[in-house]
Amino acid sequence: MEIIRFYDRFPKLAEKETRSMVVIDEESVGVPEGRYGFEESYCCDKKCDCRRVYINVTNLNGDRFASIGFGWEDLSFYEEWAHGDQESAVIMKGPSLELGQIQRRYANRFLELFESRILSDEAYDERLKRHYDMLKNYEIEVKEKQGRNEICLCGSGKKYKKCCIWK
Repeated sequence: MEIIRFYDRFPKLAEKETRSMVVIDEESVGVPEGRYGFEESYCCDKKCDCRRVYINVTNLNGDRFASIGFGWEDLSFYEEWAHGDQESAVIMKGPSLELGQIQRRYANRFLELFESRILSDEAYDERLKRHYDMLKNYEIEVKEKQGRNEICLCGSGKKYKKCCIWK
């Protein structure tokens, strides 16, 4: 399974739409003071339709504090996707710390903050779905629709021939 950061395909849009959190009181929030980004990555396997996002919570130094997986579909979708494996479906649905990823000291607290503060914004859920679709369709759109002299689909504002044509 190939995982790619949303930022790598759509840097300008990612700069505008990536969620962040500024913590100014460690005691009340439960994580160290600082600015944290919730960076999105998605599966780019054309044969896979998992409808999940992988969120890396990082600080300005690029230190990763948590890796969160989030599936936005209902449980029945993930049960079907997992061929009836209810345990896997429950893990895929909703937010959870990603198994197999290194989780640091505050990972559980970042998961709680993601659930309570970030996911409380309904527009964010819709944005994740849109970003997923954009990445899934990126190569198809570029190959079929992107003209050399048209504005690049990555959101840079440059012509495709001066931007992503060689990526």
